[in-house]
Parts: sequence; structure tokens; C-alpha cells
Amino acid sequence: MSKRGFANIESIMPRINDQVMERQKVKNHNIDLSSAENWLIRPELVEICKDAIQKDLTAKHLSYPDGFSGHPYLLSALSNFFNSHFHPHRPVEPHQLAITPGAAGCIDAIAFNICNPGEGVLVPAPYWNGFDFLLEVRSSVVPIAVKLPDLASTLTLDLIPALEAAYQNATIPVRALIITNPHNPIGQCYSRSVLEACVKFCAKKDIHLIFDEVYAMTSFPCPELVDPPPFVSGLALDIEALGGKPNMVHVIWSSSKDFGQSGVRMGCIVTQSNKELHVGLALAANTQTSSLSAIFLSELLNSPRLPSLLQLNSERLEQAYTTLTSFFKKHSILYIPAYAGLYVFARFVPDAVEWEDESRMLARIKEVGVLLSAGKNYHGPEGEKGWFRVGFAFESSVLDNALRRMDKVFADR
Repeated sequence: MSKRGFANIESIMPRINDQVMERQKVKNHNIDLSSAENWLIRPELVEICKDAIQKDLTAKHLSYPDGFSGHPYLLSALSNFFNSHFHPHRPVEPHQLAITPGAAGCIDAIAFNICNPGEGVLVPAPYWNGFDFLLEVRSSVVPIAVKLPDLASTLTLDLIPALEAAYQNATIPVRALIITNPHNPIGQCYSRSVLEACVKFCAKKDIHLIFDEVYAMTSFPCPELVDPPPFVSGLALDIEALGGKPNMVHVIWSSSKDFGQSGVRMGCIVTQSNKELHVGLALAANTQTSSLSAIFLSELLNSPRLPSLLQLNSERLEQAYTTLTSFFKKHSILYIPAYAGLYVFARFVPDAVEWEDESRMLARIKEVGVLLSAGKNYHGPEGEKGWFRVGFAFESSVLDNALRRMDKVFADR
């Protein structure tokens, strides 16, 4: 083993080994609500995929793609999609895109190209724990958790002084800030004013700003919230008017979450004003994607059925969300109302004092055959233990079964 490879194994595998082993079991009867996957429009997606391959696949698609940074027809479909749905301040053009195998490939490629080994990236907490190993595993970049005093502050302007403190206290050079919008695991969106403040902060510090927008189209009505901030893409911001640097602002999107196809492995980086970085992203060997995936996604994005599919997705998400939150209300479980994403952050152990209290609850729920993701994984505030991320975008029979199992845990509380 190389020193680099051994360091990855020694550092990362202990953190994920249990999860890997669990998923590799041949007879695994657990219901996994820990994954943020969308099963709600898969029948429609399978139909579109089959039609696309049957209609569009030719012998030429078995060759290498013609495009430098992705299949030309996919780049065109993606740019039209962004221009139609993300309301960009500047129109997105195909040559500003780089295709990668999923959003994970986007994060890896950007980190590799803008950071030197040992440099840091600010990530506001709580955050998806996948950033930890995606930044570290190939690029040797250090995620710096930006801690806020409580969960209620997560999406507010309180973020800016927290960013300032994390930047000043960092013992390594800071090269970038990652903003996940809609937020994972909170399930809500940042307001435009907070996003603009992040642009100004990054310009002041001369660091890159990376918008992770993989849940951009995954929203649904939430009657518990009155006029919550709508999704605003980083593409929609007038970066120059805010004093920002367009060449240091980048957007990540993937079809995995919005279109329930995490196995298709198709992600995209939009960088509109940095030709050198675009070339660096395209040069990475791991950005090559399958022609079959490109055919499917191009057909989907160009389909006249797309608007109705997005609406159907929103309706089914709302139904599943209502099912899950009705369970929470039945058992007097505190949760953060959500209107974006595929999960809800709920406090199953309100009196938790130690992180071990979360672990014990996680084990109890696993005993009844349900897998969840504990709050500690998301680097949440020390003063707010006992939270869990619960996915809900599953077929109704699967979600109902999982909730019946969890009834056994909470019935005696």
C-alpha cells in the first residue's frame, strides 16, 4: 500500500466499516431510513429510462464521448435545465459545465483543483457527514466544522460571525466555504440575504464559495411554516454587484436526489467565470460518466413530462412527510418542520446529556429493524444532543412498516 492509500484506510474505514458491513449482509431485513434516497417517482423514471435507451441508443454511444467535459447533448440539456429552473443571473452555457459521476465526484474534483493537501474548507454544522471523507480521501483536504450556538441559528445571519470565528481560529489555510442549500439535515432553505452575506464573506477572505444544490428541485408544501424562504440558487445571485468574485463561485448539482436516481451517478459542476478551473475539472479521469446515463438524463431533462414529474414528486413528498410527522406528533417527538429534501431532523432523546444517549437509542431502533442516522454524525451543537435524521421518501408500504416497527420503541415512553 502507498502511504496515501494506507492513511485513507486507517483514517476513514473505522468510521464507515459498520455501515458497509450492514449493507453487504445477504439477509438484511432492516428498513434503512438513514439514506437520503427518493423512491417516490421511480416507476415513472424507469419508464422514461427504458424509452430513452430504446429510442436513442446507437452503436456510437459505445465509444468514448466526443465532449471534453461531458457528452455534448447532455451539456446542452443541463444548461437548458438550469436556465429554466434555477433563474440564473447570467445564462448558463454548455461550456461552463463539467460532468462528474454524482455530486460526490463534484466535491472531490473541486477540492482537488482548488486546495493543496492539508488546507481547509469551511462547512457550516450540522452538515452531511459525507463531506468528511469526500474532502479527505483523495485531496487530503481538511473539513472545518463551523459551529453555531444552536440549531435554530443554522440558517440565519448568525452564520456570518460563526464563519468569521472559524476562519480566524483555523490553524491551516482556508481555501473555500461549502453551503448546502437546501440544507441537509435541516430540510429548509437559506434566505437570499444569508446567501448574499456568504458571497461577501468569501470575497473579503478571498476564498472560493461552493454551493451544493443537490436538493434544488426537491421541495413540497409544509403547512407548519408560513412563507418560508424559497430555494435561491447561487446562480441567481449577482455576484459582482455584491462585491464577490465570479471566478471563485461554483455550483454543484446532481440528478441523484431531485430525480431519485442515485445509482445513475450523474453530477454537474457549474463554474461560469473560471476557464482554468473548468479545464482542471474536465481533465480529472474520474469525471468520465456512462453514455447510458447521459442518454437517460438528457431525455429526462428534455422531456415535455418534466414539469408534471416535478409536480408529482412534490405531491408525493408532501404525502410521505405528513405520514412521518403524524407519527412524531402521535408520540410527542420534537422535530424541525421541513419543506425541502428527503428527511426530517427529529429529537428522539430530548433529555440526552451524552452522545452515548443517541447511540443507545440508535441501537434500540435497530433492534426493531429500522436504521437511522444519529445527530452526532452531522457535527451538531454540543448543547443539542439526541437528534436523528429520518428519511421519508419511500414507498408508502415501506414507510408504514418502518413506523409500525418504531411504535414498539416509543409506545412506552
